[in-house]
Amino acid sequence: MSRKVLIVTYYWPPSGGPGVQRYLKFARYLPEFGIEPVVLTVENPTYPTRDPTLAREIPTDLKIYSTRTVEPFGLYAGLSGKKAESIKPTVELKGRTFKSRVGSWIRANIFIPDARAGWLLTARGKADELVLKHSIETVITTGPPHSVHFVGKYMKTRQGLRWLADFRDPWSSIHYNQLLPRTRLAERVDETLEKSILQLADEVIVVSRKQAEEFGKIYDRTYRVITNGFDPGDFKVVETEMARDRSTPSGPNKPLLVRHVGSIGEASIPEALLKALKDHITPGSVRLEFVGEVHSKLPGLVEKMGLTDHVAFEGYQPHQKALQRMCDADALLLSIPNVDEALNIIPGKLFEYLASGRPILLIGPNDGESARIIREEEAGLVAPFGDAAAVAQALEALIEGKVQPRPIVTQKDHPYSRHTLTRQLAQLISGESIRSAVTSRTS
Repeated sequence: MSRKVLIVTYYWPPSGGPGVQRYLKFARYLPEFGIEPVVLTVENPTYPTRDPTLAREIPTDLKIYSTRTVEPFGLYAGLSGKKAESIKPTVELKGRTFKSRVGSWIRANIFIPDARAGWLLTARGKADELVLKHSIETVITTGPPHSVHFVGKYMKTRQGLRWLADFRDPWSSIHYNQLLPRTRLAERVDETLEKSILQLADEVIVVSRKQAEEFGKIYDRTYRVITNGFDPGDFKVVETEMARDRSTPSGPNKPLLVRHVGSIGEASIPEALLKALKDHITPGSVRLEFVGEVHSKLPGLVEKMGLTDHVAFEGYQPHQKALQRMCDADALLLSIPNVDEALNIIPGKLFEYLASGRPILLIGPNDGESARIIREEEAGLVAPFGDAAAVAQALEALIEGKVQPRPIVTQKDHPYSRHTLTRQLAQLISGESIRSAVTSRTS
């Protein structure tokens, strides 16, 4: 008989972006390990990106329930002069007009922990109902938005359920908070709410050891590390598609094609890369493409530096197409946000970059978590923030073929495959030890 678990998640197809994929994949593979998932999500969400193609990956027999929400996020969007779904929280944060600056201030200081907290009004009641209907003993909440964790807190205190709180990103220390006009009072309230969740949850799951160490400074406990990853099945599809069309973007008379796949916020605009292209690299030897949402400053910077013939922009692409963009590039750009927490940041796209087999050019701290993974996997080169000469040196090495591409990864037993990671989650749901993912207590 399968053990049942309730997964409470705001982001679910047709939401796009990396956040939705973590639990979409977990829900897909948990039954292979004797766990039957039941999903509770939002009926009328505001998603910054949509990818209807992800709905194809939902198992046909998966039980999915939803409830409506009332979101103050619409007020923030209105003050910003935009529709709620046009706001890209990780890309555009600072307002440029007076009204939008007021909206940013409200978002930073009134909507605590976030502007999606209105969902709690209906989510808690529905969770009560589902626990009884399906005889559920364990609930998982995944954030951001971190207000979702208060559904888990409610279910633990009211129903006595075992509760796993999953953090895809930090809470109070998340890097974009540094770009918001937060008051010290708002910060203290946020930190108090955060600590209450860390104290009460039966298990706290994080995506890196550095994240566990940071949480350990807030509350001393054992944290479980289950990283993000990639689905080998997705890359089998890409491999098949590429076999049909063996044309490649590289060649003796073609520029090195470097792609960034995913969003670019203000803090991750790769100015050093643009300066390297302008001042150090032979014109026409490198072509840079951005696939995904980018901060509005980036195209202007490209134009100002006279690089419009060498840099192109392609908007958000469905997941499978984005993977193909990775695999048919010559190299992939990973631009870490230049913020205080840069050492700890591991973008979810890094793992799919690894699976693509393309050499990675990371711009960010040499001693950061992302750089460590790239070195361990022998997957690319690292250049520090602001060092255009170092970036140019890395580009020259890529042009000269000193870092060779590797085969696309399609093995499901890879340490970062979704299948391997789901096994770890299933063990945790069952109360078993996951030795490779347990941090020691920190203080």
